[in-house]
Amino acid sequence: MYQERDWDEVYMTGDFRNRWDYAYPSSELVTFVAAGNLSSGAAVLDVGCGAGREAVFLAGQGFRVIGVDLSDEALHIARQRAEEAGVNVDWRQGNVLELPVADASVDFVNDRGCFHLIPEEERGRYATELARVLKPGGHVLLRGCREQPEDKTFVLVTPEAVDRYFGEIFDRGPVVPIQLISDALGEGLDANLVVLRKKPL
Repeated sequence: MYQERDWDEVYMTGDFRNRWDYAYPSSELVTFVAAGNLSSGAAVLDVGCGAGREAVFLAGQGFRVIGVDLSDEALHIARQRAEEAGVNVDWRQGNVLELPVADASVDFVNDRGCFHLIPEEERGRYATELARVLKPGGHVLLRGCREQPEDKTFVLVTPEAVDRYFGEIFDRGPVVPIQLISDALGEGLDANLVVLRKKPL
């Protein structure tokens, strides 16, 4: 797994553009928003926001957006992108296992490839953190790798993993196979998508 200094180096050198960067927000996030799943002015959190592409998109739709990432270098790029787009995002440096976000303060969490980087022993903590910051009835749009690449970079996002770590706190929809697209990956990663809903108190 990457350490904080590793993430900074990938963003500082621009190598992230050869791995996971993308010029446009993902079709699955755009579809989620277009379906009217979020009320006007909703508070949203982009976890592991990286260079900020999806956080900037969400802010452009009128949502109140917090973007959290471990890497200061990533957030530097994200701030530039937000400025270029003329939108305001509350960028916060922090660990997704200790989110710098108040309890029950957000309506929606966007996770594009964050959960699949969380080590098995920390996944329960991650799910608990998302539940902590979400309001009852709040949603998570979760996407992550479903098949292990040769370098064994990811911890897979499978129906079993989703149920194991999120099942007590969240209801879920179907786990749907998708391609997680980036500009450098061509056809992208074989991934799964699932929408989670925090259970009422």
